[in-house]
Amino acid sequence: YDSTKAEEIVPARISQAETRLLQDLAVRAYQALGCRGFARIDMFLCRGRPFVSEVNTIPGLTSGSLFPKEARAAGMEFPELLDRLIQLALER
Repeated sequence: YDSTKAEEIVPARISQAETRLLQDLAVRAYQALGCRGFARIDMFLCRGRPFVSEVNTIPGLTSGSLFPKEARAAGMEFPELLDRLIQLALER
């Protein structure tokens, strides 16, 4: 395993329609598996067809991890992300 060989593109360079398709699939996968709290749903988009490759229910939360990078791309900085995760956990 060599993490220097993978390129993480955040946010993904895809259309809004593809984004909506993948978001819908992520929600459906999360619900179908009975996930609670937070998870990272990894997918591939091949010739317009989405494929779920992994559901990670304990994604990394270090500064170099993908989950915080994705939150940042959505406009949420790390402290806000942690506050939101704690708030959601307390609401359960």
